[in-house]
Amino acid sequence: MQVTVYGSSSPRTPAAYLAAARELGVACAGRGWTVVNGAGKDGCMGALTDACRAAGGTVRGVILRKFVDEGLLHPTLTECRIAHDMRARKAWLAEGAEAFVALPGGPGTWEELWAIAVQRQIGAITAPLVLIDVDGCYRPLRDQLERAASDGLLYGPPHHLLTLVPTAAAAVALLAGS
Repeated sequence: MQVTVYGSSSPRTPAAYLAAARELGVACAGRGWTVVNGAGKDGCMGALTDACRAAGGTVRGVILRKFVDEGLLHPTLTECRIAHDMRARKAWLAEGAEAFVALPGGPGTWEELWAIAVQRQIGAITAPLVLIDVDGCYRPLRDQLERAASDGLLYGPPHHLLTLVPTAAAAVALLAGS
């Protein structure tokens, strides 16, 4: 299975978020799943790649040329594609994905997961979108989705767009059963 993972690239990422990223990386490698991510060396992306590669897994990165030039490319990716704009980067990240997972992150992560959620809503993507809700980081998003549903702004219940799970292990178990 090919799993596209979104998550922070900040060197200031909290330890609990990094631990979840490492757990996800080891689990994906153990199942023989290919991870595709944003190719960053820091934050959840870096921790995920480090753990997955150390466990013998495959990680394909997709990164903007700007970030390569700034020295932010992870050094041990299995392979890497360099995009010249965000539109190409997002398309390459989604290309061939059989599942999408979001670790904690900021606006870049949110933008990427929302793009997938919208495509799921209109039926363009059927692959699952799972958010790892470490320490309740995605609880406000869940609340906003529930509000949108109660206000009649969603086409179906919130769980049709995405699924929140508390741990990386729960995300892997969910994906393994899908």
